[in-house]
Amino acid sequence: MEWPFDANRVIAGGVFVFVESEVFKGLLELKEKPFVIVGETGGFKKTRLTMTTYDRALIITRGKVKLPEGAVVVRAKELSLGK
Repeated sequence: MEWPFDANRVIAGGVFVFVESEVFKGLLELKEKPFVIVGETGGFKKTRLTMTTYDRALIITRGKVKLPEGAVVVRAKELSLGK
């Protein structure tokens, strides 16, 4: 399997923490190879989300984020943050 790879569907649940992009980038820098999920959510108006996990919480930021070299990236075709 080659990185980054695409995911057909990602369903997220649990604790969601929305942060600004600068805070998000700072959290990514704490890991050598951060795991990151990028995709869009929403119906009529799509919103780009970038997510990672940190201490059992799902950390989310809106918009594009410059990812660090070595990040493991999953590009989700569909995101669902629960109902």
